[in-house]
Amino acid sequence: MTELVQTGRKGKSSGHVLNNIHCLMIPLQDEILLLPNAAVAEVIAYTSPGVLADTPEWFLGRISWRDQWVPVLSFEAASGKGNPAEANTQSRIAVLNTLNANVDVPYIGILTQGIPHLQLVQVDSIKNTPTPGTRQSIAEMAILNDEQVIIPDVDDLEQRLVRLHKL
Repeated sequence: MTELVQTGRKGKSSGHVLNNIHCLMIPLQDEILLLPNAAVAEVIAYTSPGVLADTPEWFLGRISWRDQWVPVLSFEAASGKGNPAEANTQSRIAVLNTLNANVDVPYIGILTQGIPHLQLVQVDSIKNTPTPGTRQSIAEMAILNDEQVIIPDVDDLEQRLVRLHKL
């Protein structure tokens, strides 16, 4: 995503260079995820996920959303940061669109630790930083307006959930 913001990209219909992108900043325990608005289907009130047996600790369970079962995960635990996040009074579930039209996993829910907020990301306000080599499911790390943000690897999360589904 930072490549899109940093280099600019010509709009398909207008031919103009995009200098900014509308994003959501999603608060986690000690970190913030940054995703383009188009990647987030909806942010919903926290609902306790139905737990499934014999799953990794990062997989919190699943919820019913719009007549579909959506897997919910703790990004902190899935990325190797630590123990799974626990819900609090400010928690929400950010329902993400997956990118591969996978009928088994069309959406992924991520437990938030607060209410996500909109952010207009401008080309000159985001800078790449090194990604820790020991963490999984992170596409990039960046500094946005003097704040560390994580751009999650939604494809990797999707593939991990597909593998989990097949077990």
